[in-house]
Amino acid sequence: MTTKNIIVAIALGLGSLTATLAQAHAKIEASEPKADSELAAAPTSVRLHFNEKLEPAFSKIELLDAKNSPVKLPKAVVDSKDAKVMSAQVPALTPGQYLVRWSTMTHDGHKAKGEYHFKVK
Repeated sequence: MTTKNIIVAIALGLGSLTATLAQAHAKIEASEPKADSELAAAPTSVRLHFNEKLEPAFSKIELLDAKNSPVKLPKAVVDSKDAKVMSAQVPALTPGQYLVRWSTMTHDGHKAKGEYHFKVK
C-alpha cells in the first residue's frame, strides 16, 4: 500500500468516526411551543421531543423572560411512556418574549444542551 493510499484510508476512517460521533448526541425533533413561534395564548407547559432516550436525573428545562429573569418552573420530567420526551409545567405567563433553555444526558452518557425563543402576544 502506498503512502497516498494509507493517508486516504486514514482520512476516510476519521470522517466515518466523526459522522458517528456527531450522530451520538441528543437533538430536539420537536418542541411545544415551537421555536420562534408567536402564541395568541400562553402555553401551560414546555414539551421537548428528542431523537434519543433521556436520563431523567440529568434533564432540565429553564424558562427566562424578556428581562433574562428566570420564571420559576417545577422540575422537568421525562415521560415514563416515552423516554425521548421531557416536559415542565409553566405558570401563567404575561405577554412577551421567552427563552427556553434545556440540558440533558442520554442513556449512553452524551450530554446535550440548547435553547430557543417563543413569544406570547
